[in-house]
Amino acid sequence: MGKKLKVGIFGAGRGKGIAGVFNMNPHCKVVAVCEKNEILLKNFMKDFEEITTYSDYDKFLQHEMDIVVLCNYCTEHALAAIKALRSGKNVLSETIACKTLAEGVALCREAERAEKKGKFYMFAENYCYFSYIQEMERLYKSGKIGELRYGEGEYIHNCSKSWHILTSSSSHWRNWLPSTYYCTHSLGPIIKITDLKPVKVAGFVVPNRVSRNYGRKGDDWGILMIEMENRAVVKIIPWSYGPHDSVWYRIYGTEGMMENNRWRETNTLNIHFEKLWEKPRIKSYIPKFRKYRKQAEKAGHGGGDFFVVWEFVNSIIKEERPPIDVYKAMDMTLPGLLGYRSALSGNIPIE
Repeated sequence: MGKKLKVGIFGAGRGKGIAGVFNMNPHCKVVAVCEKNEILLKNFMKDFEEITTYSDYDKFLQHEMDIVVLCNYCTEHALAAIKALRSGKNVLSETIACKTLAEGVALCREAERAEKKGKFYMFAENYCYFSYIQEMERLYKSGKIGELRYGEGEYIHNCSKSWHILTSSSSHWRNWLPSTYYCTHSLGPIIKITDLKPVKVAGFVVPNRVSRNYGRKGDDWGILMIEMENRAVVKIIPWSYGPHDSVWYRIYGTEGMMENNRWRETNTLNIHFEKLWEKPRIKSYIPKFRKYRKQAEKAGHGGGDFFVVWEFVNSIIKEERPPIDVYKAMDMTLPGLLGYRSALSGNIPIE
């Protein structure tokens, strides 16, 4: 491919890191950024020269670009994605995909229309591309542990010391968003590993008694109990407050189980193979990326950012639907929205 894909970044805060990953890709060049915050924009421009800056999103979309990357406010991704798709751009959207079911329907319809015109939407759930998640997916899809019967995923993140940096006001999305809504980091990898769809959810919340001390209004914890299409059950702890961070995944299959370490050396994968009437085999190791290791190690989120960008760009070049398309985006996002509705309705299961 001779001509490079032109990339525009919406949101200079988180966007700075992802812009660097796009510029690492041999097929891409960042040409524009849209940001209202002058401090964030100034910081962004320290590392990027000869790109056009905008403060108005509609004007930004008029710029000659092939790709729009949405790094704006978490709760505003769907509407921004719809506008970008309508303008004829490929869209890579950060999490979450939408904040209401109506937005999700509208986004799916727009992505379907765009795909008929050769433009694609991809959901940038970078936790799906950790080295140990990629290894768990490889093992699961090769049948090594059988079919999923029970799984767990959790994303516990103590942001108290950096809250003044992460939020700009009491109306900032981090201050009011229900914990269950941000379920994509914990649920996304389970879906990517197994390719199973969630079909029913019951939600629970732990009321805010800790995070109110640093300005947050939402619940301290969220818990989702999810039934998958094969009747397996998955327990998810979405974005929640805790005195110890934890990014952890566990998969129980019909012929074994696997999980990463929970607190220390979290990239270590532990596997227990146990077929009926056979002696169990136990293995622990740190999986390495099987491709593009050097490039991935230079990118953020444990290499996940590199693979999100690489897979998206590759899909555009090949004119193929991306691996985390708009439908998987809904599978990873909607259980959190409906889970909160369940919690408010006495924890009743919702299909």
